[in-house]
Amino acid sequence: MKRSICLLLVTVMLAGLLAACNGDAGKKTAELNPADYETDEQMILIADMPPSPFVAEDVQLYKDLGFTHWILTEDHTPMVSDGTLHDNYKEAIEILSDEGFEVWIRNMQNDPHYFQLEESKKGSNYGYPYVLEPRNITDEFSAFPAVTGFYMMDEPFQNTKEDLPGTEDNESLHPAFDQLDAMIAWKNTHYPDAFWHINHIGSGSWDHWPAGSTYADFIDAYVENVLKKVEGGGRSICMDNYPLPEGGGVIKEAFLHDVLVLAHATKNYNETAPAGQEATMGICLQTFQDVNLKLRDITSPNDVTMQMYTGMACGARLFEYFCYRSIDGIGLYGIIDMTGQPRIYEHIQKANERALPFQKVVCAFDWQGTTVNHGSESGMENIFEIVEPMLAEDTGVLTNMESRYDAIAGHFKKDQQDGYMVVNYTAPDLNLTNVITLTFRDCENVLIYTENGVRQQNLVDGGQLRLILGSGEAAFVIPV
Repeated sequence: MKRSICLLLVTVMLAGLLAACNGDAGKKTAELNPADYETDEQMILIADMPPSPFVAEDVQLYKDLGFTHWILTEDHTPMVSDGTLHDNYKEAIEILSDEGFEVWIRNMQNDPHYFQLEESKKGSNYGYPYVLEPRNITDEFSAFPAVTGFYMMDEPFQNTKEDLPGTEDNESLHPAFDQLDAMIAWKNTHYPDAFWHINHIGSGSWDHWPAGSTYADFIDAYVENVLKKVEGGGRSICMDNYPLPEGGGVIKEAFLHDVLVLAHATKNYNETAPAGQEATMGICLQTFQDVNLKLRDITSPNDVTMQMYTGMACGARLFEYFCYRSIDGIGLYGIIDMTGQPRIYEHIQKANERALPFQKVVCAFDWQGTTVNHGSESGMENIFEIVEPMLAEDTGVLTNMESRYDAIAGHFKKDQQDGYMVVNYTAPDLNLTNVITLTFRDCENVLIYTENGVRQQNLVDGGQLRLILGSGEAAFVIPV
Protein backbone atom coordinates (compact mmCIF):
# COMPACT_ATOMS: atom_id res chain seq x y z
CA MET A 1 0.00 0.00 0.00
CA LYS A 2 2.83 2.40 0.92
CA ARG A 3 4.57 1.55 -2.37
CA SER A 4 1.39 2.40 -4.33
CA ILE A 5 1.03 5.74 -2.52
CA CYS A 6 4.69 6.60 -3.27
CA LEU A 7 4.24 5.78 -6.95
CA LEU A 8 1.14 7.95 -7.07
CA LEU A 9 2.96 10.89 -5.47
CA VAL A 10 5.89 10.55 -7.90
CA THR A 11 3.49 10.48 -10.85
CA VAL A 12 1.71 13.63 -9.62
CA MET A 13 5.02 15.42 -9.05
CA LEU A 14 6.31 14.52 -12.54
CA ALA A 15 3.07 15.73 -14.11
CA GLY A 16 3.40 19.03 -12.26
CA LEU A 17 7.00 19.47 -13.37
CA LEU A 18 6.14 18.76 -16.99
CA ALA A 19 3.28 21.24 -16.87
CA ALA A 20 5.57 23.88 -15.37
CA CYS A 21 8.15 23.35 -18.13
CA ASN A 22 5.51 23.93 -20.75
CA GLY A 23 3.80 26.96 -19.22
CA ASP A 24 1.73 27.63 -16.12
CA ALA A 25 0.84 24.42 -14.32
CA GLY A 26 -2.75 23.33 -14.62
CA LYS A 27 -3.55 25.46 -17.67
CA LYS A 28 -4.73 23.70 -20.77
CA THR A 29 -2.99 24.61 -24.02
CA ALA A 30 -5.39 26.12 -26.55
CA GLU A 31 -5.12 24.73 -30.07
CA LEU A 32 -4.19 27.57 -32.41
CA ASN A 33 -5.17 27.44 -36.08
CA PRO A 34 -2.55 28.97 -38.42
CA ALA A 35 -5.21 29.56 -41.07
CA ASP A 36 -6.75 32.20 -38.79
CA TYR A 37 -3.64 34.36 -39.20
CA GLU A 38 -2.72 33.85 -42.87
CA THR A 39 -3.58 35.36 -46.25
CA ASP A 40 -3.25 34.47 -49.94
CA GLU A 41 -1.81 37.90 -50.73
CA GLN A 42 1.56 37.74 -52.48
CA MET A 43 4.53 40.06 -52.39
CA ILE A 44 5.71 41.80 -55.55
CA LEU A 45 8.98 40.35 -56.85
CA ILE A 46 10.68 42.03 -59.76
CA ALA A 47 14.21 42.13 -61.16
CA ASP A 48 15.88 45.10 -62.81
CA MET A 49 17.70 44.50 -66.12
CA PRO A 50 15.74 41.34 -67.05
CA PRO A 51 16.70 39.11 -69.98
CA SER A 52 15.22 39.11 -73.47
CA PRO A 53 11.52 38.19 -73.49
CA PHE A 54 12.05 36.62 -76.93
CA VAL A 55 14.37 33.83 -75.71
CA ALA A 56 12.23 31.11 -74.13
CA GLU A 57 15.10 29.57 -72.14
CA ASP A 58 16.01 32.92 -70.62
CA VAL A 59 12.39 33.65 -69.69
CA GLN A 60 12.11 30.25 -67.99
CA LEU A 61 15.32 30.82 -66.05
CA TYR A 62 13.92 34.13 -64.77
CA LYS A 63 10.55 32.55 -64.01
CA ASP A 64 12.11 29.71 -62.00
CA LEU A 65 13.39 32.23 -59.44
CA GLY A 66 9.79 32.98 -58.47
CA PHE A 67 9.49 36.49 -59.90
CA THR A 68 5.89 37.67 -60.24
CA HIS A 69 6.46 40.78 -62.39
CA TRP A 70 8.55 41.75 -65.43
CA ILE A 71 9.97 45.20 -66.06
CA LEU A 72 9.69 45.54 -69.83
CA THR A 73 12.58 47.66 -71.06
CA GLU A 74 13.86 48.74 -74.45
CA ASP A 75 17.06 46.73 -74.04
CA HIS A 76 15.71 44.04 -76.36
CA THR A 77 13.10 45.88 -78.43
CA PRO A 78 12.25 49.54 -79.05
CA MET A 79 8.95 50.72 -77.60
CA VAL A 80 7.94 53.07 -80.41
CA SER A 81 8.13 53.16 -84.18
CA ASP A 82 7.17 56.38 -85.97
CA GLY A 83 5.73 57.64 -82.71
CA THR A 84 3.42 54.68 -82.04
CA LEU A 85 3.75 51.39 -80.16
CA HIS A 86 6.20 49.04 -81.90
CA ASP A 87 4.95 45.61 -83.04
CA ASN A 88 7.90 43.87 -81.35
CA TYR A 89 7.05 45.58 -78.07
CA LYS A 90 3.47 44.32 -78.37
CA GLU A 91 4.79 40.82 -79.06
CA ALA A 92 6.98 40.97 -75.95
CA ILE A 93 3.94 41.84 -73.81
CA GLU A 94 2.01 38.90 -75.27
CA ILE A 95 4.86 36.49 -74.59
CA LEU A 96 5.18 37.61 -70.98
CA SER A 97 1.41 37.48 -70.52
CA ASP A 98 1.36 33.87 -71.72
CA GLU A 99 4.06 33.07 -69.15
CA GLY A 100 1.87 34.46 -66.36
CA PHE A 101 3.81 37.65 -65.57
CA GLU A 102 2.38 40.99 -64.68
CA VAL A 103 4.16 43.52 -66.88
CA TRP A 104 5.38 46.95 -65.80
CA ILE A 105 6.34 49.30 -68.63
CA ARG A 106 9.71 50.98 -67.96
CA ASN A 107 10.45 54.63 -68.68
CA MET A 108 13.90 53.94 -70.07
CA GLN A 109 15.16 57.52 -70.13
CA ASN A 110 13.50 58.64 -66.88
CA ASP A 111 12.07 61.50 -68.92
CA PRO A 112 8.82 63.13 -67.71
CA HIS A 113 7.55 63.22 -71.32
CA TYR A 114 8.57 59.67 -72.19
CA PHE A 115 5.14 58.54 -73.40
CA GLN A 116 3.86 61.75 -74.99
CA LEU A 117 6.12 64.23 -76.72
CA GLU A 118 5.28 66.59 -79.62
CA GLU A 119 8.84 67.51 -80.57
CA SER A 120 12.22 65.82 -80.14
CA LYS A 121 13.85 66.57 -76.81
CA LYS A 122 17.30 66.36 -75.28
CA GLY A 123 17.74 65.06 -71.76
CA SER A 124 20.19 63.61 -69.26
CA ASN A 125 19.85 60.15 -67.75
CA TYR A 126 22.34 59.46 -64.91
CA GLY A 127 24.49 62.13 -66.59
CA TYR A 128 24.38 60.50 -70.04
CA PRO A 129 22.80 62.65 -72.76
CA TYR A 130 19.98 61.32 -74.92
CA VAL A 131 17.51 62.50 -77.54
CA LEU A 132 13.86 61.51 -77.20
CA GLU A 133 11.94 61.28 -80.48
CA PRO A 134 8.32 62.50 -80.75
CA ARG A 135 5.66 59.96 -79.79
CA ASN A 136 2.03 59.79 -78.72
CA ILE A 137 1.35 56.75 -76.54
CA THR A 138 -2.00 57.01 -74.77
CA ASP A 139 -4.41 54.07 -74.28
CA GLU A 140 -2.49 51.45 -76.28
CA PHE A 141 -1.49 49.38 -73.25
CA SER A 142 -5.16 48.93 -72.28
CA ALA A 143 -5.35 46.21 -74.93
CA PHE A 144 -3.01 44.06 -72.78
CA PRO A 145 -4.46 42.94 -69.42
CA ALA A 146 -0.98 41.80 -68.36
CA VAL A 147 0.18 45.43 -68.23
CA THR A 148 -0.71 46.29 -64.65
CA GLY A 149 1.80 49.01 -63.87
CA PHE A 150 4.47 51.47 -64.92
CA TYR A 151 8.03 51.86 -63.70
CA MET A 152 7.73 55.61 -64.10
CA MET A 153 11.21 56.72 -63.12
CA ASP A 154 14.37 55.73 -61.27
CA GLU A 155 16.06 57.89 -58.65
CA PRO A 156 14.68 61.37 -59.45
CA PHE A 157 15.98 64.48 -57.66
CA GLN A 158 13.75 66.51 -55.34
CA ASN A 159 14.17 69.77 -57.27
CA THR A 160 15.34 70.70 -60.75
CA LYS A 161 19.04 71.56 -60.48
CA GLU A 162 20.93 74.38 -62.10
CA ASP A 163 23.50 73.56 -64.75
CA LEU A 164 26.87 73.73 -63.04
CA PRO A 165 29.62 75.45 -65.06
CA GLY A 166 32.72 73.36 -65.51
CA THR A 167 30.89 70.02 -65.80
CA GLU A 168 30.11 68.16 -69.03
CA ASP A 169 26.74 67.09 -67.69
CA ASN A 170 23.79 69.46 -67.86
CA GLU A 171 22.37 69.04 -64.37
CA SER A 172 19.22 71.02 -65.26
CA LEU A 173 18.12 68.09 -67.44
CA HIS A 174 18.03 65.61 -64.55
CA PRO A 175 14.45 64.50 -63.78
CA ALA A 176 12.99 65.87 -60.54
CA PHE A 177 9.74 65.85 -58.57
CA ASP A 178 8.77 69.29 -59.87
CA GLN A 179 8.89 68.00 -63.47
CA LEU A 180 6.53 65.05 -63.03
CA ASP A 181 3.11 66.69 -63.34
CA ALA A 182 2.84 65.75 -67.03
CA MET A 183 3.55 62.11 -66.26
CA ILE A 184 1.10 62.11 -63.33
CA ALA A 185 -1.62 63.58 -65.55
CA TRP A 186 -0.88 60.98 -68.25
CA LYS A 187 -1.22 58.12 -65.79
CA ASN A 188 -4.36 59.53 -64.13
CA THR A 189 -6.02 60.03 -67.53
CA HIS A 190 -5.15 56.82 -69.35
CA TYR A 191 -4.36 54.23 -66.64
CA PRO A 192 -6.15 55.24 -63.42
CA ASP A 193 -6.04 51.70 -61.99
CA ALA A 194 -2.44 50.85 -62.86
CA PHE A 195 0.40 50.56 -60.36
CA TRP A 196 2.75 53.56 -60.07
CA HIS A 197 6.35 52.62 -59.24
CA ILE A 198 9.34 54.88 -58.72
CA ASN A 199 12.57 53.81 -57.06
CA HIS A 200 14.60 56.30 -54.97
CA ILE A 201 18.22 56.56 -53.99
CA GLY A 202 19.31 55.79 -50.44
CA SER A 203 20.52 58.40 -47.98
CA GLY A 204 24.09 58.17 -49.28
CA SER A 205 23.16 60.20 -52.37
CA TRP A 206 22.73 63.44 -50.44
CA ASP A 207 22.90 65.58 -53.61
CA HIS A 208 19.33 64.57 -54.52
CA TRP A 209 17.75 66.94 -51.97
CA PRO A 210 18.42 70.49 -50.75
CA ALA A 211 21.16 71.22 -48.23
CA GLY A 212 19.84 71.29 -44.69
CA SER A 213 17.18 68.65 -45.37
CA THR A 214 17.21 65.03 -44.27
CA TYR A 215 16.55 61.79 -46.09
CA ALA A 216 13.16 61.62 -44.38
CA ASP A 217 12.40 65.14 -45.68
CA PHE A 218 13.27 63.92 -49.19
CA ILE A 219 10.91 60.93 -49.04
CA ASP A 220 8.15 63.07 -47.48
CA ALA A 221 8.58 65.58 -50.32
CA TYR A 222 8.00 62.77 -52.82
CA VAL A 223 4.83 61.72 -51.02
CA GLU A 224 3.46 65.27 -50.85
CA ASN A 225 4.47 66.51 -54.31
CA VAL A 226 4.04 63.36 -56.38
CA LEU A 227 2.36 60.39 -54.74
CA LYS A 228 -0.64 62.30 -53.41
CA LYS A 229 -1.32 63.58 -56.93
CA VAL A 230 -1.65 60.04 -58.29
CA GLU A 231 -5.41 59.52 -58.27
CA GLY A 232 -5.95 55.76 -58.47
CA GLY A 233 -4.35 52.34 -58.39
CA GLY A 234 -1.51 50.98 -56.32
CA ARG A 235 1.71 52.84 -55.74
CA SER A 236 5.08 52.17 -54.14
CA ILE A 237 7.47 53.92 -51.79
CA CYS A 238 10.74 52.21 -52.65
CA MET A 239 14.49 52.81 -52.34
CA ASP A 240 17.87 51.18 -52.82
CA ASN A 241 20.48 51.02 -50.09
CA TYR A 242 22.89 48.16 -50.67
CA PRO A 243 24.16 46.99 -47.26
CA LEU A 244 27.06 44.63 -47.99
CA PRO A 245 30.35 46.47 -48.70
CA GLU A 246 33.66 45.06 -49.87
CA GLY A 247 35.66 43.46 -47.09
CA GLY A 248 32.59 41.89 -45.53
CA GLY A 249 31.81 41.36 -41.89
CA VAL A 250 29.44 44.33 -41.54
CA ILE A 251 26.01 45.64 -42.44
CA LYS A 252 26.09 49.32 -43.39
CA GLU A 253 24.61 51.40 -40.57
CA ALA A 254 22.48 53.46 -42.94
CA PHE A 255 20.68 50.37 -44.27
CA LEU A 256 18.22 49.92 -41.41
CA HIS A 257 17.91 53.70 -41.08
CA ASP A 258 16.75 54.07 -44.69
CA VAL A 259 14.42 51.09 -44.50
CA LEU A 260 12.77 52.60 -41.41
CA VAL A 261 12.42 56.00 -43.07
CA LEU A 262 10.42 54.35 -45.85
CA ALA A 263 8.46 52.22 -43.38
CA HIS A 264 7.27 55.26 -41.44
CA ALA A 265 6.53 57.24 -44.60
CA THR A 266 4.42 54.37 -45.93
CA LYS A 267 2.57 53.90 -42.65
CA ASN A 268 1.84 57.62 -42.35
CA TYR A 269 0.64 57.83 -45.94
CA ASN A 270 -1.65 54.81 -45.62
CA GLU A 271 -3.35 56.13 -42.50
CA THR A 272 -5.23 58.68 -44.65
CA ALA A 273 -5.06 57.09 -48.12
CA PRO A 274 -8.38 56.24 -49.83
CA ALA A 275 -9.26 52.55 -50.07
CA GLY A 276 -7.43 50.92 -52.96
CA GLN A 277 -4.81 53.68 -53.08
CA GLU A 278 -2.59 52.52 -50.23
CA ALA A 279 1.16 52.53 -50.82
CA THR A 280 3.30 49.40 -50.89
CA MET A 281 6.71 49.71 -49.25
CA GLY A 282 9.59 48.26 -51.24
CA ILE A 283 13.35 47.88 -51.11
CA CYS A 284 15.92 47.00 -53.73
CA LEU A 285 17.96 43.93 -52.82
CA GLN A 286 21.70 43.74 -53.32
CA THR A 287 21.91 40.74 -55.63
CA PHE A 288 25.05 41.83 -57.47
CA GLN A 289 28.67 42.82 -57.10
CA ASP A 290 29.77 46.33 -58.07
CA VAL A 291 33.49 46.93 -58.37
CA ASN A 292 33.16 50.71 -58.67
CA LEU A 293 30.73 51.14 -55.76
CA LYS A 294 32.85 48.70 -53.72
CA LEU A 295 29.97 46.35 -52.99
CA ARG A 296 30.93 42.76 -52.35
CA ASP A 297 29.57 39.76 -54.18
CA ILE A 298 26.75 37.54 -52.92
CA THR A 299 28.35 34.44 -51.44
CA SER A 300 25.37 32.61 -49.91
CA PRO A 301 21.57 32.69 -49.70
CA ASN A 302 21.99 34.25 -46.23
CA ASP A 303 23.21 37.48 -47.84
CA VAL A 304 19.82 37.82 -49.53
CA THR A 305 17.51 36.49 -46.81
CA MET A 306 18.98 38.92 -44.27
CA GLN A 307 17.94 41.80 -46.54
CA MET A 308 14.50 40.31 -47.24
CA TYR A 309 13.75 39.62 -43.57
CA THR A 310 14.88 43.11 -42.55
CA GLY A 311 12.53 44.54 -45.16
CA MET A 312 9.67 42.32 -43.99
CA ALA A 313 10.28 43.30 -40.36
CA CYS A 314 9.70 46.91 -41.44
CA GLY A 315 6.62 46.21 -43.56
CA ALA A 316 8.12 45.74 -47.04
CA ARG A 317 5.97 43.82 -49.52
CA LEU A 318 7.86 44.68 -52.72
CA PHE A 319 11.36 43.47 -53.52
CA GLU A 320 13.26 44.76 -56.53
CA TYR A 321 16.30 42.60 -57.23
CA PHE A 322 19.27 44.49 -58.61
CA CYS A 323 20.50 43.32 -60.89
CA TYR A 324 19.62 40.35 -63.09
CA ARG A 325 22.15 40.70 -65.92
CA SER A 326 25.87 41.46 -65.75
CA ILE A 327 27.78 44.23 -67.53
CA ASP A 328 31.45 43.38 -67.38
CA GLY A 329 32.55 46.68 -68.93
CA ILE A 330 31.42 48.68 -65.87
CA GLY A 331 32.25 46.08 -63.24
CA LEU A 332 28.62 45.14 -62.54
CA TYR A 333 27.93 41.44 -61.98
CA GLY A 334 24.35 40.27 -61.48
CA ILE A 335 22.40 37.07 -61.04
CA ILE A 336 23.43 35.73 -64.45
CA ASP A 337 26.70 36.33 -66.30
CA MET A 338 27.40 38.08 -69.60
CA THR A 339 26.49 34.94 -71.56
CA GLY A 340 23.13 34.55 -69.82
CA GLN A 341 24.26 31.62 -67.69
CA PRO A 342 23.67 31.38 -63.91
CA ARG A 343 26.28 33.17 -61.80
CA ILE A 344 24.86 33.63 -58.27
CA TYR A 345 21.54 32.20 -59.46
CA GLU A 346 21.42 29.31 -56.98
CA HIS A 347 21.93 31.65 -54.02
CA ILE A 348 18.96 33.79 -55.14
CA GLN A 349 16.77 30.78 -55.83
CA LYS A 350 17.49 29.24 -52.45
CA ALA A 351 16.93 32.57 -50.68
CA ASN A 352 13.51 32.96 -52.30
CA GLU A 353 12.55 29.39 -51.46
CA ARG A 354 13.39 30.06 -47.81
CA ALA A 355 11.96 33.55 -47.41
CA LEU A 356 8.83 33.71 -49.54
CA PRO A 357 6.74 31.28 -47.44
CA PHE A 358 6.67 34.07 -44.81
CA GLN A 359 4.51 36.20 -47.09
CA LYS A 360 1.35 34.31 -46.12
CA VAL A 361 1.64 35.65 -42.57
CA VAL A 362 3.59 38.90 -43.04
CA CYS A 363 1.06 40.14 -45.63
CA ALA A 364 -1.83 39.28 -43.30
CA PHE A 365 -0.61 41.73 -40.63
CA ASP A 366 -0.06 45.50 -40.62
CA TRP A 367 3.30 46.91 -39.58
CA GLN A 368 3.27 49.04 -36.41
CA GLY A 369 6.93 49.69 -35.73
CA THR A 370 10.30 48.02 -35.17
CA THR A 371 12.49 47.57 -32.10
CA VAL A 372 16.12 46.49 -31.84
CA ASN A 373 18.50 44.94 -29.36
CA HIS A 374 22.25 45.45 -29.30
CA GLY A 375 23.43 41.97 -28.43
CA SER A 376 25.33 41.21 -25.26
CA GLU A 377 28.20 39.72 -27.30
CA SER A 378 28.13 42.22 -30.18
CA GLY A 379 31.02 44.32 -28.87
CA MET A 380 31.15 47.99 -27.96
CA GLU A 381 29.99 49.46 -31.30
CA ASN A 382 26.23 49.91 -31.38
CA ILE A 383 25.08 50.21 -35.01
CA PHE A 384 21.52 50.93 -33.84
CA GLU A 385 22.19 54.40 -32.40
CA ILE A 386 21.32 56.03 -35.74
CA VAL A 387 17.79 54.54 -35.72
CA GLU A 388 16.86 55.16 -32.07
CA PRO A 389 14.51 58.11 -32.87
CA MET A 390 12.51 55.86 -35.23
CA LEU A 391 12.03 52.85 -32.97
CA ALA A 392 8.63 51.65 -31.82
CA GLU A 393 7.23 52.32 -28.41
CA ASP A 394 4.88 49.81 -26.77
CA THR A 395 2.64 48.54 -29.58
CA GLY A 396 1.45 45.30 -28.02
CA VAL A 397 2.32 42.44 -25.72
CA LEU A 398 6.09 42.27 -26.29
CA THR A 399 7.68 43.68 -23.13
CA ASN A 400 11.34 42.74 -23.57
CA MET A 401 13.85 41.37 -26.07
CA GLU A 402 17.36 40.18 -25.26
CA SER A 403 19.87 38.64 -27.65
CA ARG A 404 23.39 37.30 -27.88
CA TYR A 405 24.09 39.32 -31.04
CA ASP A 406 22.23 42.18 -32.72
CA ALA A 407 18.57 41.49 -33.44
CA ILE A 408 15.51 43.40 -34.66
CA ALA A 409 11.80 42.75 -34.20
CA GLY A 410 9.05 44.13 -36.40
CA HIS A 411 5.77 44.77 -34.54
CA PHE A 412 2.58 43.87 -36.41
CA LYS A 413 -1.16 43.69 -35.79
CA LYS A 414 -4.02 41.82 -37.44
CA ASP A 415 -7.10 43.44 -35.95
CA GLN A 416 -6.23 43.19 -32.23
CA GLN A 417 -3.81 40.26 -32.59
CA ASP A 418 -0.08 41.02 -32.23
CA GLY A 419 2.64 39.46 -34.35
CA TYR A 420 6.42 39.92 -34.40
CA MET A 421 9.00 39.38 -37.14
CA VAL A 422 12.28 38.62 -35.35
CA VAL A 423 15.51 38.79 -37.36
CA ASN A 424 19.09 37.76 -36.67
CA TYR A 425 20.57 41.13 -37.68
CA THR A 426 24.21 40.17 -38.09
CA ALA A 427 26.48 40.32 -41.14
CA PRO A 428 25.59 37.09 -42.97
CA ASP A 429 29.16 36.20 -43.87
CA LEU A 430 30.10 36.01 -40.16
CA ASN A 431 27.83 32.95 -39.81
CA LEU A 432 26.74 33.88 -36.28
CA THR A 433 23.97 31.92 -34.58
CA ASN A 434 21.84 34.23 -32.45
CA VAL A 435 19.94 33.36 -29.29
CA ILE A 436 17.00 35.72 -28.78
CA THR A 437 14.70 35.77 -25.76
CA LEU A 438 11.30 37.46 -26.01
CA THR A 439 8.99 38.19 -23.09
CA PHE A 440 5.24 38.59 -23.66
CA ARG A 441 2.65 40.04 -21.30
CA ASP A 442 -0.43 37.94 -20.42
CA CYS A 443 0.27 35.29 -23.08
CA GLU A 444 0.56 31.54 -22.72
CA ASN A 445 1.14 30.15 -26.22
CA VAL A 446 2.76 31.14 -29.51
CA LEU A 447 2.62 30.16 -33.14
CA ILE A 448 6.15 30.28 -34.55
CA TYR A 449 6.73 30.54 -38.29
CA THR A 450 10.25 29.64 -39.42
CA GLU A 451 11.86 28.45 -42.63
CA ASN A 452 10.97 24.92 -41.49
CA GLY A 453 7.24 25.61 -41.24
CA VAL A 454 4.92 26.58 -38.39
CA ARG A 455 4.66 25.11 -34.90
CA GLN A 456 2.81 25.86 -31.68
CA GLN A 457 4.67 26.21 -28.40
CA ASN A 458 3.88 27.07 -24.80
CA LEU A 459 5.58 30.05 -23.19
CA VAL A 460 7.63 29.53 -20.02
CA ASP A 461 8.94 31.59 -17.09
CA GLY A 462 6.30 34.28 -17.12
CA GLY A 463 5.74 34.50 -20.85
CA GLN A 464 9.23 33.89 -22.26
CA LEU A 465 10.17 32.44 -25.64
CA ARG A 466 13.72 31.50 -26.63
CA LEU A 467 14.55 31.52 -30.34
CA ILE A 468 17.73 30.20 -31.94
CA LEU A 469 18.22 31.82 -35.35
CA GLY A 470 21.14 31.06 -37.62
CA SER A 471 22.80 33.48 -40.00
CA GLY A 472 20.26 35.08 -42.34
CA GLU A 473 17.31 33.57 -40.47
CA ALA A 474 14.10 34.98 -38.99
CA ALA A 475 10.89 33.90 -37.27
CA PHE A 476 7.38 35.33 -37.21
CA VAL A 477 5.85 34.90 -33.76
CA ILE A 478 2.16 35.17 -32.87
CA PRO A 479 1.68 35.21 -29.08
CA VAL A 480 -1.75 34.38 -27.63
